[in-house]
Amino acid sequence: MMKTLEVTRFGPIKGGCVSFGDLTVLVGPQASGKSLFVQLFKLIEDLDSIRKTLMEHGFDWSKADDFLDLYFGEGMKSIWNHFHHNTQVFADDFTWDLPGGFEIAAHKVPGAKESVFLIPAQRVLVLQDGWPSPLSRSIAAPYCMRMFSETLRRLLEQKLGKGESFFPQPRRLKKELRQLIDRSIYVGGKVKLDTQAMRKRLVLQPGEGKAVLPYSAWSAGQREFTPLLLGLYWLIPGAAIPKQPDIETVIIEEPEMGLHPQAILSFCMMVLVLLHRGYRVIISTHSPVVLDVVWALRELRACKEETALRCLKNIFQLHGGIFHGAPMEKVLHHALGIECKTYFFERRPRAMDVLIKDISSLDPGDEDEGVSGWGGLSGFSGRVADLVGEALREGQRSS
Repeated sequence: MMKTLEVTRFGPIKGGCVSFGDLTVLVGPQASGKSLFVQLFKLIEDLDSIRKTLMEHGFDWSKADDFLDLYFGEGMKSIWNHFHHNTQVFADDFTWDLPGGFEIAAHKVPGAKESVFLIPAQRVLVLQDGWPSPLSRSIAAPYCMRMFSETLRRLLEQKLGKGESFFPQPRRLKKELRQLIDRSIYVGGKVKLDTQAMRKRLVLQPGEGKAVLPYSAWSAGQREFTPLLLGLYWLIPGAAIPKQPDIETVIIEEPEMGLHPQAILSFCMMVLVLLHRGYRVIISTHSPVVLDVVWALRELRACKEETALRCLKNIFQLHGGIFHGAPMEKVLHHALGIECKTYFFERRPRAMDVLIKDISSLDPGDEDEGVSGWGGLSGFSGRVADLVGEALREGQRSS
């Protein structure tokens, strides 16, 4: 399991090193390299399995550049600089070299299995017709997106196609977590399997006796969250099997897309469940709500356990009949002991390149604005308030 990943001149990233905790959060502006970075992490960890999977699905390549397009997506071969100022990658104590990593073996790698499960930011496209596409349908999209779609397709075909509804499913998630998700996402609705023109699809029934809605008619939050939910179903097979045995790390990109802050909190609770189940989690986000939770976990370590647990229950609104002790309390208790790391992909003002900065302290009093402003996520509302306040004061002086 990789502990550190350092890159130099990779895509927009000029340089930086990330040391991974139990929970690692990556923040930064659009197009700052966060997605490329987590895809590279998965590539290093799962290279043999990725190569084996692509070969089994009929893909072939003769050059490293071709593989870059095949893995990162069409047109992405330029992210790796082979010439002046070469790209350099260091994973733990060894140098990871691109040409050597992509030599095609004369035979398939036996028994290679993926250890990293990546839920991509473009997941809404996975279910655009209400049903996931197979991995081989398109070569333009990144491998991680296509593999995520393939995993959901197999899940729906093999394990979830026989039940009354996909959500709620009593055997899949604890009652408390189902209630959180229902309250913030589906609001009493059911996600069910339907057949139209002899093709299976997921539909939403908003209430008993109401007509089902196709995927295109769902709210943005419901469309974005449902692939996340199906990914969670795959990661948590059931009460008797706590986790997928081969998966060590779960990567989730931009979980906040389309979601209300309360729904983002429900997602954060799901992350704590994954951590309790034994996964390491990496999140790429633009949401201050996610960092609010990370900051709270850091600060609450200084409190008495009873006080800290009560605070977490209030943060996640686990009260009023929704919190029933042992199962979820174990999740929260475990969360107070996890190691949290946060990194800012900072684009320099007068340059197009990005530097990776450790802001794990999340100290609001730090002189470095990258740390005190949580990579820019906590500063926008305060900046707007300051500017409006200044304008109002100036207006009062003028009158």
